[in-house]
Amino acid sequence: MEIKKKLKKNIFQLKSKAKCPTCKKKQKEPFVPFCSKKCAELDLMKWLSDEHQMHMKNN
Repeated sequence: MEIKKKLKKNIFQLKSKAKCPTCKKKQKEPFVPFCSKKCAELDLMKWLSDEHQMHMKNN
């Protein structure tokens, strides 16, 4: 039981320190990891327009 409490505390601390990847403001529910619907939609548009890309290693 003690481990669960510590784990929850650590998760809360990490969430409270995390910032919105779009505007760097504090994250807010229910938009985590973003602070607002606007920032979430801006990020989605960047992915859909290929502004954001994931680079893969070729073996």
